[in-house]
Amino acid sequence: MVTSRRSRRGNLVALVADDERLRELVGQWPGEPVVVQDLAPSTGWDHKVWVVAGRIFAGLRHSELAVGEQFPSQVVGELPCGWSELALRVVEVFDLDVYGVDILDVGGAPLIVDVNAFPGYEDSRPLQQPWPTSQPRSPPARSPRA
Repeated sequence: MVTSRRSRRGNLVALVADDERLRELVGQWPGEPVVVQDLAPSTGWDHKVWVVAGRIFAGLRHSELAVGEQFPSQVVGELPCGWSELALRVVEVFDLDVYGVDILDVGGAPLIVDVNAFPGYEDSRPLQQPWPTSQPRSPPARSPRA
């Protein structure tokens, strides 16, 4: 899987199965900085989690890589157990107050596949209605910078 390092609408997200497809993408996206990731088997839905000052908002978006009919985004009533704590731990690594985390459900286990320092969103419903357990929380203590 190849994705653009730049976060913008219509960015590069593509499966690459062979050299021919890779050459095709290089021709379509010359000079584009990319990230290469193994494709993780998932449900076909991306959990979009936004954190604003320790408050969690969540939605589901049909994966850009899903085959077949595309479905509209959905507001999530509740994340699986432990996922909100995982999203909050991102602050320990990236020192962010506002960020987005894309999480896949891989056989019942969460897999973070993207962290966005300035997250955009196509559907604002999750941000207008935080899920019931999204009371503001203190993020984990940050370690002092060297």
